[in-house]
Amino acid sequence: MRSGNRTSGINIIENLPSWGTHFCQFYGTKEDLIDILVPYFKAGLEDNEYCVWSISEPLDEKEVKEALKVFIPDIDAYLENGQIEIIPYTYWHVEEDTFDPQTILNDLVEKTSKALANGYDGLRYSGNDFFDHEKLLDSVIGKYPIMALCTYPIDKCSSIDIIEIAANHQLTLGKRKGKWELIEGSGKNINNCEQTEKALQESKERYKAIFDNSLDGIFLTVPDGTILAANPAACQMFGMTEEEIIRVGRDGNVDTSDPRLKYVLGERVRTGRFKGELNHRRKDGTVFPSEISGTLFKDKNGLTKGVMIIRDITERKQVEEAFRRSEELLRFALETSHTGAWDFNLVDHTTYRSLEHDRIFGYEQLLPQWTYEMLLDHVLPEDREMVEAKFREAMAEYKDWDFECRIRRIDGEIRWIRTAGRHRVDATGNIRIAGIVQDITESKQAEKVLRENELRNKVTEAIEVERRRLFDVLETLPIMITLLTPDHQIAFANRCFREKFGELCIRQCYEYCFGRTKSCELCEVYKVLEADQPHRWEVNMPDGSIFDTYDLPFTDVDGSPMILEMDIDITERKAAEEKLRDSEEKYRNIVETSNELIIILDNEAVITYVNKRMLDMLGYTMEESIGKSIWDFISEESKPIVKMNLEKRRQGISENYELKLVRKGGSPLWTLISTKPLFDKEGKYVGAMGMLTDITERKKAEETLTNIETSRKKEIHHRIKNNLQVISSLLDLQAEQFKNQEDIRDSEVLEAFRESQDRVISMALIHEELYRGEELDKLNFSPYIEELANTLFQTYRLGNTDISLNIDLEENLFFDMDTAVPLGIIVNELVSNSLKHAFPDRNKGEIRIKLHREYSIEFESKDYESTNNRFTLSISDNGVGIPEDLDIEGLDSLGMQLVTSLVDQLDGELELKRNNGTEFTMRFIITKK
Repeated sequence: MRSGNRTSGINIIENLPSWGTHFCQFYGTKEDLIDILVPYFKAGLEDNEYCVWSISEPLDEKEVKEALKVFIPDIDAYLENGQIEIIPYTYWHVEEDTFDPQTILNDLVEKTSKALANGYDGLRYSGNDFFDHEKLLDSVIGKYPIMALCTYPIDKCSSIDIIEIAANHQLTLGKRKGKWELIEGSGKNINNCEQTEKALQESKERYKAIFDNSLDGIFLTVPDGTILAANPAACQMFGMTEEEIIRVGRDGNVDTSDPRLKYVLGERVRTGRFKGELNHRRKDGTVFPSEISGTLFKDKNGLTKGVMIIRDITERKQVEEAFRRSEELLRFALETSHTGAWDFNLVDHTTYRSLEHDRIFGYEQLLPQWTYEMLLDHVLPEDREMVEAKFREAMAEYKDWDFECRIRRIDGEIRWIRTAGRHRVDATGNIRIAGIVQDITESKQAEKVLRENELRNKVTEAIEVERRRLFDVLETLPIMITLLTPDHQIAFANRCFREKFGELCIRQCYEYCFGRTKSCELCEVYKVLEADQPHRWEVNMPDGSIFDTYDLPFTDVDGSPMILEMDIDITERKAAEEKLRDSEEKYRNIVETSNELIIILDNEAVITYVNKRMLDMLGYTMEESIGKSIWDFISEESKPIVKMNLEKRRQGISENYELKLVRKGGSPLWTLISTKPLFDKEGKYVGAMGMLTDITERKKAEETLTNIETSRKKEIHHRIKNNLQVISSLLDLQAEQFKNQEDIRDSEVLEAFRESQDRVISMALIHEELYRGEELDKLNFSPYIEELANTLFQTYRLGNTDISLNIDLEENLFFDMDTAVPLGIIVNELVSNSLKHAFPDRNKGEIRIKLHREYSIEFESKDYESTNNRFTLSISDNGVGIPEDLDIEGLDSLGMQLVTSLVDQLDGELELKRNNGTEFTMRFIITKK
């Protein structure tokens, strides 16, 4: 075992001399505990000590571990190897409500022995398990390598408790104005005598401050009852000055008739300490109850003295008396209202119940025990699941509950009960549930009778209301309604009937309707009574009117059978139907004999009608057409157009357009369709109608004309191309003649011929592309640029110079002749210039051509509706470049003048860059009107 000083870990305490140190801490919050105990145990772990932390409230184990981890990062390793043991404050309190401090001390000694056997230097302990038993701990701590720091909640300690605790510990830690301070006790000396005397003086001053400022009365006494001193609180409590209290002594302020006085004095003689209650007497003679605690001690001269603390508990006694009376009243109320009370401890499973509780379940006296399972046995099976769910929810969420259920008493009688309860934590920290159970059978039966009466009254009222409402409805209906007895007598007729046939008297219906004295042989009312089923028929009245008659079986309030008859005048409707049939027949004949093709679709594009003309044209039968989708008869190229136009029909738009259908054999049928949307009376789209004209022959003629026009245009382009090639050949021949003349061989005339020839070739290539392509009026410009550039490269061969061509062209850029020809000449001029002038004395070079589209949503002119296309044409080389002082607009060469003129013709912009060669960038816009 290592001897010598031990490290306390607490800043305001120097190293402790050795084992056997017993000191204490008064704390107010959990943070106070963490401030002192975490560094205290950190030092113990680092000094090879076995540590036992018995947690004090309000801390819990999780909070302790989190606090240790902040200051001791490897605390998990200490916990895993068992060097520190964290014990919940209920560890030694589980078996009984009270605990034996000797048992705890024995356990600590045993833990110390095991710690030494495992190579630790000793045991470092902290807890509040020895409250009121500090001397017991002192008797052992000096014999073993144990260090103990006891913790006490300051708000639960009385003044005498604080004094006694401080007196029984070598050191006392407490907070003053937010800072920890150290008070050395009267036990073992920790530091030198001078420090001890200073500490004692400070302790004396603090005890004097406690004595003077305590809210409890404090007497300093000797055993014979003499009072040596009294604090201000005691003077106020007894209504005396300190001198008066000292003069009258103990017998002058204690109610000597109180039988408890003898026990208090005897306890003080036997143990040197006492606690209890006594009656005291004030100066005016009034007696008040008090709570007293005291202890005997030896002063510096060895004389026995005592400290007694007195607390006036008059108000508490009054509250307790009021509570007792309240309990008696509550008990009386529960018994008279047949309400049972119960309390269940969730830790030890003990149950308290009132007698009325067990009586509700049919028992005449309290059972030895009562469990949750016994309650469920009494609950009816159909209510048991609900009861278990209520309890599970309450236990899981600590919620109050209140519900009703049915039980079967021990004698078999079924009763209704109401039970309610809540959770609480008692003074020992145990979780308990408490509640009431009440027999509510009579109130349930009363509620049932009340509900039945209310329901009966409501039904009666509802029937009467409905009868009045029915009468009002029948009176206002624009149809004739009558109630007939089985012998055809009219029991009721509404206003519409009376207005037609006059006010009622006791007569049969046929007397009114037909003016006959006996039942009409055409009347079918009897069929309702025979079949007990509704019957509908038409009645032709003598005046020529026609009624649609509905007869229904009806039961009168007395249960007798009757007939409810409703007569609707359909004379006008019949006439309208007849006209409609005539009209429909007329229009059907028109539609069927029409030369036009007629079709009607529903809102899902399914055919609902098609005339015979269209069936004949398509080659389908009526069965093959009706109910089929229109898409089965439309060519593939027309389907997108039809889909778009059907959406227009839904928006109420009518229009004409060409539509290509497919006949049954697969041959095309071109039609001009005129469409109209169809809507119901609520404005909902229900389909569309189309009238189609056969234009197949017209389309064939147009196609023939188109082919002829195409051939004609191709021929024109071919001839223009040939003529341009002839011109190019003539220019070439003329140039050859100048070559033979030595004086002008290298003249500008020869170069002019070549440049003109290049321009002609560029235009000829355009017509060649138009001739070869499918578009006769538009040129796919990218392939044209590639061919033109390759032709120029073949024309301007520069000896051994390796000139490469880099082309970056967007595909499918189609320009018309007005754009293609100027652009082609511009490319010809700029590429030719690079080939001729960019690479003098160079072995290698590159020419780049780039053409792409840029999109823009803005355009200054408002005369154009279509999307505007912006284009960028870039022609560059990495040659010698154009001098900085050279202005391209001032050049007098025909080529550059032609380029700038053509750029202006296209409303474009031309930009020149001279970085690492020459780069011409042209930006232009092509718009469609």
